[in-house]
Amino acid sequence: MKSKKIIGMILAGAILLTGCNSGQPANTSVSETESSVTSDTSIVFDDETEATSETTKIEGRYEFNPHIYSKKLGDIIPKEHYEALYNLIDALREGKDTFACSSEAAYKWATDDGTLNNFLPAACMKVSGKSNDGSTPFENGVGRIYLNMSSEEFIKRETQFEKDVEEILNTWLEYDDNEFEKVIKLYDYMETTFTYGDIMPSETGDGSDYYAFQKKMGVCDHIASLYAYLLMQAGVDAMNIGIFEPDMCHAWTYVVVDGKSYHVDATWALKKSLSTNDLYLDYFMMSADRREASGCLLNDITAQILPGFWASKYENLDLKTADNRYDVLRYCTYKGLDEVNKILYYTDANGNPKELSYA
Repeated sequence: MKSKKIIGMILAGAILLTGCNSGQPANTSVSETESSVTSDTSIVFDDETEATSETTKIEGRYEFNPHIYSKKLGDIIPKEHYEALYNLIDALREGKDTFACSSEAAYKWATDDGTLNNFLPAACMKVSGKSNDGSTPFENGVGRIYLNMSSEEFIKRETQFEKDVEEILNTWLEYDDNEFEKVIKLYDYMETTFTYGDIMPSETGDGSDYYAFQKKMGVCDHIASLYAYLLMQAGVDAMNIGIFEPDMCHAWTYVVVDGKSYHVDATWALKKSLSTNDLYLDYFMMSADRREASGCLLNDITAQILPGFWASKYENLDLKTADNRYDVLRYCTYKGLDEVNKILYYTDANGNPKELSYA
């Protein structure tokens, strides 16, 4: 991962995957299977408050970013809600039991399990917005923090989680990687490290994403969400989205690269599930057409990063439009990158070497 040279991959056979269904990944092949944001994803709320998803870089090293942000949702989640969430996160990391919060609605959003699962997985199911001691959760601009573990235990848990995230970013990425390089390298991380399988977070009372992160195992929802989380930590706009209908229940990751959006389905290229060392690109950087051709019709898409009680917020959220630049990668296998000249090397379905500029 650290070299600027072409990264070699072992070609173990042209195993093509099924597109999208409600079951486990298959090892046999069927059919084939995306809004605008710049690489600088910083936003300024006003003259005094700033939030950014650009990971801090100190001496060429990625540092954990407690204030990750999705510009795609910038007009949907109010400024005051983000401010409350960031104040909560800072308070948790400092061992405090209250945080500044402008409204009850912002307090409810910041302490919701869905919010914490996506923005601070280690806090999901450990932090509650409901009183456990008879006190008032929110009043006079102050929100109370209710932990189901000691503050010392939580800080230890959170500190280790942050170290683990930093280790992943600094092992798999280079600090000067562009957005595309971050997306494909973390895609390789997910496919190399994770296994498909049901998890039982109820055993420990953990949020599902945190539990899946620890076990390096999960179903589509966990894989899509953790991939999105790591991308946001690396400064790439991303979110876990999906369709949840009786005949099709599946989740994947929506990413924004160089101002264009794509669908990335990390579930169907897990190397351990396929018993291969190859990295397949069938479901990588898909256009909307290619996503639908895989069997996932883009109807009634939900974004798990938005809590369920915000159902009305989806009305102005376009998660269907996506660029088709990388659709050529269908049935292809990753071979490496020339990061100096910005060239992706791959082989097609017949094993022929190919290259594609991602400049």
